[in-house]
Amino acid sequence: MPGKYQITAEFSLETRIEPEGVRFHGGDAEDFEDNSSFSDADVECYGGEIAFVVEADNEDEALSKSEDEIFEGMEAEDDNGFTWVVGSLQVNVEEIVPPMDMERALTTIRAFISRMREMGGVNAEEEEAFSFLLDNLTP
Repeated sequence: MPGKYQITAEFSLETRIEPEGVRFHGGDAEDFEDNSSFSDADVECYGGEIAFVVEADNEDEALSKSEDEIFEGMEAEDDNGFTWVVGSLQVNVEEIVPPMDMERALTTIRAFISRMREMGGVNAEEEEAFSFLLDNLTP
């Protein structure tokens, strides 16, 4: 039965900036020349953190499903038109365990009794007695 998993991803964003089309215009100066030639620079910004929930059969499947939302090398564009790449990605997967309720408790106990019967831990009469009690003590 699939469960729910909380995914928390922490990451940086990386890009390369190279000033293009930057021109300086002389005010009142005479013979003003702009011979600027700017270098490019790698930029890495830290602080990315997103969280979301996926449904999966186990932690490995949940981690795999998280890659539909974010992955190392994923590209995103900002409002200024810069393209950023996800780097230094760290993903944490944690199962969301629902609170115990009567239905879950009964299912868990019945599965335990069945497993114990298969392993020889309880005999048929003991299993029947447990089932009788569970059926009659619960709504």
